[in-house]
Amino acid sequence: MTPASTISGPTQDYLPPPTLRARRRHTHLRCMVGAALGLALTVCLPATLRAQGQDSATWSRDRQVIEALLPGFYSNANQAYFDGRRQVAQPQNRYNVAIEASEEAHVFIATRTDTEGAVISEQRWSLFDDEAKQAVRMEVDDFQAGKQCPVWWTRDAAQFSAEANADCAKDPGSPIALSLAQQQLWWSSRQSDSTIKLHRSRAFTCYADIPGVGGGRDEPYTRYDNLSLHDQGAETWFTDKDGRTLGLRLFNVDWPINNYEGYFTRDSLVIYVVEKFEDDTTKEHGYAFTLPEANRIGINLKWLLASCFMVSGKVDTPTL
Repeated sequence: MTPASTISGPTQDYLPPPTLRARRRHTHLRCMVGAALGLALTVCLPATLRAQGQDSATWSRDRQVIEALLPGFYSNANQAYFDGRRQVAQPQNRYNVAIEASEEAHVFIATRTDTEGAVISEQRWSLFDDEAKQAVRMEVDDFQAGKQCPVWWTRDAAQFSAEANADCAKDPGSPIALSLAQQQLWWSSRQSDSTIKLHRSRAFTCYADIPGVGGGRDEPYTRYDNLSLHDQGAETWFTDKDGRTLGLRLFNVDWPINNYEGYFTRDSLVIYVVEKFEDDTTKEHGYAFTLPEANRIGINLKWLLASCFMVSGKVDTPTL
């Protein structure tokens, strides 16, 4: 029987099978729907989600670093000691500055006290990105004196510096210039021609054993523990069973001078054993020192053993 139609070429008048034609129509429809859906999502999504590059201003990033560096407890004990030792014309008194992050974002509370803990000033520091100045603006509000001169932070070599406008005259004790680094905070005001040079402190816990048993000897001793202090000249005191008032002092010494010619005096973390008498005089019984970055230090005078640490051996990670 002769067929109803013939094909004289490989594709002439070719008609695909019905199932294949249906499959192709379905695939084409899916592609159209997918393209439409993708276009709709692109239109609806916020621009921030579609952006590939979102470079911030340098001062915006600087503010984040400043906010991470600011909190801490600072003391100028090192400066006060060496001012006296060097007999400078205008020695700095000893101050402490505690800076704490507020519950409000970008807000800090800075409290300056004397050695007895009396509050000299308490201020609210609020940080903002300042597009006009291209810097980090810090608004200063004193809890007693009110609004003070703002300062503007900029990045220097491995530190940040802040300055107020020269024509702003407010409380003479409020900062008109600040320098902030990993370990130090310098504070300048109109009140003094000398900058207060504060060091960041580290918190330690100590114990003292009397007598200072060592070498694995099985001898009775009394332990006085949970003694807390920081490493910027702080002291902690206890009374032993004989009624003596004994204390420990930690001092992370940052030498601004050498202690003899032709020698470079290296910084040290120092522990002192001191005793206080009824007339309020004190006596140093001995001291020991180690590297300034050390996180523990000890001394054994035989009649007393003391150990101070940032991390207790009860919770420290065992090592080989």
